Amino acid sequence: MIGQMRALARQMLGLNRRNTDLIARYNPRHQFQVVDNKIKTKAALTVLHLPVVETFMVYRLQRDIARFVEQSRAWDEFVIKPAQGTGGEGVVIIAGKSNDGFVAADDRWMSARDLESHLSDILGGVFSLNQRYDEALIERRVHAHPALAPLSFRGLPDIRVLVFRGVPIMAMVRVATQASRGRANLHLGGIGIGIDLTTGMTTHALAGRQWMTHHPDTRAVLVGHTIPDWNEILTTAARCADAVALGYIGVDITLDARSGACVLELNARPGLLIQLVNRRGLRPLIAAVEQQSPDALSVGDRVRFGQQQYARHAG
Repeated sequence: MIGQMRALARQMLGLNRRNTDLIARYNPRHQFQVVDNKIKTKAALTVLHLPVVETFMVYRLQRDIARFVEQSRAWDEFVIKPAQGTGGEGVVIIAGKSNDGFVAADDRWMSARDLESHLSDILGGVFSLNQRYDEALIERRVHAHPALAPLSFRGLPDIRVLVFRGVPIMAMVRVATQASRGRANLHLGGIGIGIDLTTGMTTHALAGRQWMTHHPDTRAVLVGHTIPDWNEILTTAARCADAVALGYIGVDITLDARSGACVLELNARPGLLIQLVNRRGLRPLIAAVEQQSPDALSVGDRVRFGQQQYARHAG
């Protein structure tokens, strides 16, 4: 047991090595402006006909917000997002309308003035990475696929796939809890669930420092589920790397009940907790990809190669 733990420790990728060996080496700085902006990300993905969530409206100027009330009459459900937000900050999910106002997914009643004020804050950069000017998106609200919905408390589960040089190498599901206020963000109290890259089956679940097999709020079983359309998800993630010319990215995908796999956003600085929920390190997988030089491989071959290496370097 001690020997296994030491071997695992040697395989783990640390923050400094991630920054110097991967991000600085494989992610050109000028490309960060694409993945750090949801509008630009969507544009890049759309060029390759990759699936993204439908955009209802984009607000760029404060005066544009005056049209929100009239425009919102056409939207029964929608999501407000800052284009340059991170960690789910500034996202408001509207689940319906009531009493001349709006009902958020967390059951809060919000007036039109509340939402106009929130849009104004977004444009003022309150939630953006650099806290300067930002843009606000109104998107269609996505409903989780029936196979994933029971895993989460209210919020939308998403699947993070790490892609290195176009090869998917590790993945996890992130689900919301009551503590995370319905957001599937791990640093807010969400749960990370490892996924076997070869089969699409969930393996280990971790919230903070606590391992679990059942959701603390819903008591749903978290491990042993097979993610539907798994090869389609990995193929979509691999193609995202072609769209943005970044060598090391995190691709966040959800399964929409209506349209299937859908890209939510990309991350040029993906975190490393994914190693813990998979109980294996990234370093052997990264080394295997670097030895292969997969640039000339087809998308399907890159997916199969990633799965083969994941199976080969099982703990």
